[in-house]
Amino acid sequence: LVPSASCAVPSRKTMPAISKKVSAASTRRDTALALGMAVPMTMTFAMPRQVSAPRAAQVQAVSEAPSSQPQVSGHRAVGAAALGGLLAAGSLTRQNQRRGPLPTRTVACSATATLDREEQEEVGLADPAEKLEEYIKAKGGNKVLRKILIANNGMAATKAILSMRQWAYLELGLDNAFEFVAMATRDDLEANAEFLRLADTFVEVPSGKNVNNYANVDLICEIAKAQGVDAVWPGWGHASENPKLPQKLSEMGVTFIGPTSPVMSVLGDKIAANILAQTAGVPCIPWSGDGLDASLQEDGTIPEEVFKKGCVFSVEEAKASAEKIGFPIMIKASEGGGGKGIRMIDKMEELENAFIQVQNEVVGSPIFMMQLCSGARHIEVQIVGDEHGCAVALNGRDCSTQRRFQKIFEEGPPSIVPRATFREMEKAAQRLTQNLGYKGAGTVEYLYNVNEDKFYFLELNPRLQVEHPVTEEVTRVNMPATQMLVCSGIPLQNLPQIRTFYGKSSDDLTSPINFLEDDYVYPDRHVIAARITAENPDDAFKPTSGKIQRIKFQSSVSCWGYFSVGANGGIHEYADSQFGHIFAHGANREDARKALMLALRNMDIVGEIRNPVEYLVELLKTDAFIQNTIDTSWLDGILAARSVGVKYNQFDIIFNAAIFKAVQTLKSSEDEVLSALEKSQLGPLKDLSKMNSFPIEIAFEGVKYNFEVTRLGPDLLQMSIGGQKFISQVLTQPDGTFFVSTGNKVNKVFGTEEALGLRLRLEGIGTVMLPTLYDPSELRSEFNGKVVRYLQDDGAAVKEGEPYVELEAMKMIMPVKASGSGKISHTAGAGSIVAAGDLLGSLELDDPSKVKKIVAFEGSFQPTDLEDDKGSAGSLQSQVSMLLDGYLPVEGSASLAQKLFAETPAAERDQVTIDILDRFLAVEEKFSSLNAENLTDDQIFTTLINENKESLVTVANLCRAHSQLAARTETVLATLRSVRSLTPSAGLAERIRKLADLTGQSYGSVALVAKNLTAKMSATPFDERLSSLRSKLDSSAVDFQAVSALPASQAGAELLTSLLKDSSEEVRSNALEALMRRLYRSFVIEDLKVESSGDEMSSSLKFKFPGTTSVREAIVRVVPSADKIKDVVKGALAFQDVSSGNNTVKVIVTSSAEQGEDFYAQDADFQSMIADAEVAMKAADENLKSSGVREVGIMMTQA
Repeated sequence: LVPSASCAVPSRKTMPAISKKVSAASTRRDTALALGMAVPMTMTFAMPRQVSAPRAAQVQAVSEAPSSQPQVSGHRAVGAAALGGLLAAGSLTRQNQRRGPLPTRTVACSATATLDREEQEEVGLADPAEKLEEYIKAKGGNKVLRKILIANNGMAATKAILSMRQWAYLELGLDNAFEFVAMATRDDLEANAEFLRLADTFVEVPSGKNVNNYANVDLICEIAKAQGVDAVWPGWGHASENPKLPQKLSEMGVTFIGPTSPVMSVLGDKIAANILAQTAGVPCIPWSGDGLDASLQEDGTIPEEVFKKGCVFSVEEAKASAEKIGFPIMIKASEGGGGKGIRMIDKMEELENAFIQVQNEVVGSPIFMMQLCSGARHIEVQIVGDEHGCAVALNGRDCSTQRRFQKIFEEGPPSIVPRATFREMEKAAQRLTQNLGYKGAGTVEYLYNVNEDKFYFLELNPRLQVEHPVTEEVTRVNMPATQMLVCSGIPLQNLPQIRTFYGKSSDDLTSPINFLEDDYVYPDRHVIAARITAENPDDAFKPTSGKIQRIKFQSSVSCWGYFSVGANGGIHEYADSQFGHIFAHGANREDARKALMLALRNMDIVGEIRNPVEYLVELLKTDAFIQNTIDTSWLDGILAARSVGVKYNQFDIIFNAAIFKAVQTLKSSEDEVLSALEKSQLGPLKDLSKMNSFPIEIAFEGVKYNFEVTRLGPDLLQMSIGGQKFISQVLTQPDGTFFVSTGNKVNKVFGTEEALGLRLRLEGIGTVMLPTLYDPSELRSEFNGKVVRYLQDDGAAVKEGEPYVELEAMKMIMPVKASGSGKISHTAGAGSIVAAGDLLGSLELDDPSKVKKIVAFEGSFQPTDLEDDKGSAGSLQSQVSMLLDGYLPVEGSASLAQKLFAETPAAERDQVTIDILDRFLAVEEKFSSLNAENLTDDQIFTTLINENKESLVTVANLCRAHSQLAARTETVLATLRSVRSLTPSAGLAERIRKLADLTGQSYGSVALVAKNLTAKMSATPFDERLSSLRSKLDSSAVDFQAVSALPASQAGAELLTSLLKDSSEEVRSNALEALMRRLYRSFVIEDLKVESSGDEMSSSLKFKFPGTTSVREAIVRVVPSADKIKDVVKGALAFQDVSSGNNTVKVIVTSSAEQGEDFYAQDADFQSMIADAEVAMKAADENLKSSGVREVGIMMTQA
């Protein structure tokens, strides 16, 4: 991550000589860092709870590849400030860390960078303090600011340390030129704040509101004194605009990196700044101080009475001022900032609440009012002043994309403003600050009317702003370093980066710059930045707080970013909502926009917080942004109209939400089972089958969707709704996300169950909230925060959609609206800390009948791209395997086995059978052996637990499989039937014998079939028996009486039907006669004839029961496939006696598995064939009756 500006540095020959002898390794490492290459680095941090308890961590130094920059004045330009881990590592171990008598804790963060001490001695690095002092003096400075207290946290602290370390390395070749002391609350420590890793030392300070820590002037000064720092860097927010801080530090002899107290007081105050601006003739929009002017007094302030005339002190004064100014109006706290202490109102009825909210957000701050300039752009000029009376304008920024007056995107240069007009803005800002002796960085803000090409002074911020890297990108000036250097007394015109910006030699200090008259080299690129915040874009960007598991962001040549938190960090309730900033550049605005979109699309933030990344992408795609026709009200209008947002097919959301809840249900159940097993509790083991099928209910947008979940495998789910079935494979990832594969479609899903509902994030779609269904009479908090005040008395009436309470969260005061109309009862008091979902009040509803009802879903469920492909349960072999592991099949278990063997080549059936029997025996041999000991189920479970204490998952798997014994038994029986004609291998024969040895009533059917097969296996192989029988039938004089008397193993129906397909017509005919004599051997056969014509054969016979005289007739037809049955029953049946009604028709179907699709090997197909045969017989009913047929029999090979 590369968070600093491009900086031009002296070429090697102009830099101070470091050493005559430089090792090859050191040279390579130096070059790598300068070019922005990755440099491996190991850093050991000592961060003890107590000073004696170190902990270690390793990091990888990463920097950005250089961007293409032009050569300026013979010096090489370095792209977006290549920051390696070396620069971020911290300085070498410090000695004699100071610690004052504070109610805080000081911790030294000792880091060893790539250049260790031995290497530093080898390259002859000078003492850091001496080298910094030499540089400051050479540039005309008068003080060295080496040990710096960072009086801030989050983004500000992170950026300051990174930037100043970067400057020191690129300019001085040192990574340890500065020593940074940070302040850290317990909240920041627990949130794994990035700036604490970067600092050399941190001092633990009280938690809570910033008045306890970062905004506490006395505490900051106390730490500065105790730590013996040279300077304090205030950043933005907190105490950065409190004039008491520079005043008190000045009295202590500590440098404040910013303007002096009087100047900060007069310019930093928005009221005084407006008065001074209109006094200087800078155009101002109508406000509460219209017409006031004032000159600075000797103490650097304006007269108190003039100042107060620009303020409003009460609701009544605010109303009077509003009448004079006209609506719409902004109410602003002069000490506010960052969207805090500012409200926009359109009518008088909104004024009182808005005024009170501003008072509460910035307590004690003077308040003023100004007309809201509709359709305006927010344009900023970045200024820096030195103590020698000069002020430079470092171009500017367009910050018009705002919500609640908080910036979302910032860009520069402000291309919407003509260059001549913008130059006037810059000069006005320079004159205003230069005349006041402003020192340090500041921002003059204007409202710009595009249509009229006019600008109006808005305010001056006497501090650095969070969006300053935009200026760094377009000017290649490192802003935090520039702040430090001008406060070291160096004239602006002597700073190398400033000189390069003006197209002058960075080393030639004899060529002065007139900042008001000379023009700088206009930027050759456009930059657009996006703030990454912990805010909910679906709820008007309300702030959120919580843990952050992971941030994935890939920097590139055209985009970089930095973050204030790392992996396993978080955003606490007292932190600023912004935790990241992304900057993209291009040759023009459109190129920068595309680069930013690409970076945001590839960003992934996982955690409890909400973030607007997907929403930002949608904003960047809008025509208004692309055409650059936006204004400061544009985004608020979009939010109000909800015209931009994540677009999706609601069925996709519901389907993946159901998958997520199903996965969570299974995980919860599995955790419960394992927890119970650890305690030897047996109850859950008896209910494992319930995990295979369960309901899931999803409510979304007033509709309830009821799914039935069937578990087909460990990661395979069948989701059924409204008669439709979808099969999805769910692959869980270590980071908590999972891939859902349905048909040819794969979705990456991440979900979080929160108090207010399920937050679902789908890659390629975005984040969607599926709210928990609460009783409408319950009023609940929508976010974490603190109750400020209720807006209605307890028991008073409130209307639906009307604010009823104000909560403070992330330094903002936000109203929460009622979900219904009725009488409110308060359930929390002012100052109460509440979490999202907590009850804030209850309603006695005016009309309960008007509460919106949730209706059940009806109709066709149609997720995207799943209309025709609803997923697959996998191969037949995997389906059978999962069935044997205790999961549910998509169809009958016997049918699955039959289908499997129908499609399995004969050569592979032996091994497939072995695999199936192994899976069955792996479970049932254990239970059979324990059954043989007459153990109860509980005793069996206990024995299994004791045998698998190190792998309780094995116990759960065994018990789940055994719970599906009935289906597993059907599968094994179907398997044995399918291979009964095989000559088994020794391995298969061994498995079948093991099946025969299973004991217990549950295994009776399997054991019986296995014993029969075992006996059969001990006989002559099937092929040999078939050959022997064929030799007996391959004769014109067959002894059919002898053949029919043979045992079934030598001349049974299985062998005889196989010969009905023999190539010899004589063998086929004899086989049919032998089959008939065998089938009717219990009867007296008086006449039997066999006729053969090609592939078709028929037989007719007369028979009677022994001891009777009544003769019956039978006609047998042999057909190649089942579809010929209808031809038989519809055709002529030549019975001699049709009056008896006792005639029989038999149809023998000779098709087999080898003959393909006509072979009905599956139960479903077999039943379908039977149904077709019944239809055919009904259609031939008259023919059959007229032929005296009593029964029709069908004979076919069994699968």
